[in-house]
Order: sequence, then structure tokens, then C-alpha cells
Amino acid sequence: MIFKKDNLKVKAIRTPNALLIYLILALYAYMMNVPGPAITYLRQQFEMNYTLASLHFSAFAAGMVLVGLFGGSVLRRLSQWKAVGLGCLGMGLGGLAFTYGSTALVTMSGLFLMGLVGTLILSIYPTVLTEEMGPRSAVGIAEANGFSSVLATLAPLAVGFAAAKLSSWRPAALIADLILLVLGVWLFFFTKADHLSTEASSGQASQARLPKKFWGYWLAQVLSVSIEFCTIYWSAEYLLKVFALDQALATQLVSLFLLGMVIGRFAGGGFIQRFHTQKVLAGTVLVGMLGYGLYWLQTNTLIALVGLFLLGLGVSMLYPSILSLELAVAGEQKKLAGSRATLASGLAILLLPFALASLADRTDIHAAFGIIAALYALLILTLFVTRRIKGKALSNTKS
Repeated sequence: MIFKKDNLKVKAIRTPNALLIYLILALYAYMMNVPGPAITYLRQQFEMNYTLASLHFSAFAAGMVLVGLFGGSVLRRLSQWKAVGLGCLGMGLGGLAFTYGSTALVTMSGLFLMGLVGTLILSIYPTVLTEEMGPRSAVGIAEANGFSSVLATLAPLAVGFAAAKLSSWRPAALIADLILLVLGVWLFFFTKADHLSTEASSGQASQARLPKKFWGYWLAQVLSVSIEFCTIYWSAEYLLKVFALDQALATQLVSLFLLGMVIGRFAGGGFIQRFHTQKVLAGTVLVGMLGYGLYWLQTNTLIALVGLFLLGLGVSMLYPSILSLELAVAGEQKKLAGSRATLASGLAILLLPFALASLADRTDIHAAFGIIAALYALLILTLFVTRRIKGKALSNTKS
């Protein structure tokens, strides 16, 4: 990697490898966001209540948790691109099982495979971008998540369009499944194994302890991802029941949240280059809280939809900002940090959407969405306390 220096600024070079990771992460995000809108159709097909339907999300998240706990040992035995290829294969094969499963057990198993094997992509991509983009990797992470949000935004639109025009939501997932399979076969079977990183070959960093400051940001990541996926997975049902919208329309309107994430992440890449990550993080929390208030407290549909967009805008930079802070304080232990960050995301997706669903079965979907207010309160408290923990200077978090 060649970095062009101008005074103290270094231009981020987007290599073909970096752009390929952008694409693969975007496909991962697309398939990760298909189950949310698709679950409304599967609920009818398999006659599931909220809690049983939420087990689909929990199956995916359970796979993520296992990767977070044990994926580090897998990553140490595979070169980076072999690991990416294996992740693509898992995402594609699991996606096909979810898309065309004839029973709830099969569709849940497909999602478990997507989470268990496909999530290797999520664990390894920060390390790949660090090697490709060096000290500008925080910008790369923001950009990669921005492109991911573009395809994630298309997921509910594609599912709703396919259901309305093609009489089935499944073609919306099939295309991504096949692309991931092709990429997986190419990367895993037909590319040369690249060198293992120093961390992987020495094995020393994997056995060291991550600093306390890392675990503070790790908890913040659990809370931020919980906010994101409670909204993604259950907003279609929320709009359907609270505002009595058409099912296809309610499904497609979830894209307002994802559109906010797209805009926020692309704009956030520029903000990260100009401001300290902590300031970007504070601003995005405030915008998200404003959007949530408009979304949850309003009975006017238009205002609530504006709130949903602002909520997405606010949530957009939570994950990339917190991940950048985690990697910065992890030092040489970036692979271990990436694996543990995946564990944070998996636990969030496993527990909180299921908790929201269980609460909705006992009360209603509107009351259940109040859980996001509690998550925001805990997030602010966690960030406040973590910032005061003594640890490594965050020299890489201001670009």
C-alpha cells in the first residue's frame, strides 16, 4: 500500500482488494437484512407468533455468538482471503436454505448457517482493511459500512417489490445467494493462500487480554447494535400494526431507516476525517434519540416516518465509530478484537429483538418499542464511563 502524504494528512488508497471487501460486506449486509421484511410473509406461511418468528433472528445471532467465541481459532488457521471465501460459501448456502426452506426448522437452520459461517466475513474485514488502508482504515470501515447500507436499504424494497410483482419474496434473496456462492467458490478454492498476519502466525496476541477500555466499547457496541436490529427486524410489523399500512408498503418503508443509515455512513466518513471519533459518536447519538422520539411518540404517520429516517441517520455511525475505537485500543490484537466485536453483535441480535418480540406478545408492538429508549439511556451511560477508563491513547481515531 502506498500512502500519499500531504502535511499531516494521508490519502486513503482504495485498492482492488479493499473494494472487493466493500462488495462482499455489502452482500453480507443485504442478506442479513432480508429476514426482517421476509419474516412477515413467513409468519403467515408457517402461522408463527412473534416469539417463534423471532427465533429466526435468534438462530442467525446464535451463529454469530459462536463465531465471536471460537472464530479466532478458525481465523488463525486460514489466510484472510480463504476465510472471506468460506464466509461467502456459508452465507450463500445458508441463504438458499432460508429462502427455499419448506418448514420453519429449515429456514431457521439456514439462518444459523449464515450466522455461523457467513459471519466470518464480519470478523475478518476490519483486519483486511487495516492491512489495505493502514492508518486510514477508520475511513475504510465507515465507507465499507456505507456501501453495505446501500444494499441493506435495497433489501426491504426488493422483498416488497418481489412479493407484490412476482407473487413471492424469494427472488429478492436468490440473486444475492448465487453471487455469494460464486465469490465463495472463487476465493476459497481458486485463489492462492495469502500470508498469515503477524498476529495469526505468532499466536501471541490471540492469547493476550484485551484492555478494560476495549470492553467498555464492546458493551457500547452491544447496545448500539441492539438499537439497530430491533428497528430493522420489527419496524415493518410496527408500521403495519400501529399505522394500519398495507403489508407490502410497510415492508418497503423500513428502507427509510436504512436510507438514513446510508446517508449517515457516507457523510460520516468525511466527518471522521475532520473530527475526533468521540465527537462524531456524540452527534450521532443525539440525532438518533431525536428520530426515535418522533418515531415512537407520534400518531401522525408522516412525522413518524420522518422520525424513522432520522433514527437511521443517527444509528448510522454508531457501529463504525465504536468499532474504530475498539480496534484503536486493541493495539496489535486486532484479529482477536474483530472476533470479540462479532460476539458483541451476535449477542445483541440474539437477545434484544427476541426480548422486544416477547414483550410485544405480552403487551403490543408499540409498547415493546419502548425498549429502545432504555437502550439509548444505557448507551450514553456506558460511553460516559468508558471514556474515563485509563487506557491507550486513541491516536488512530482522529483522521
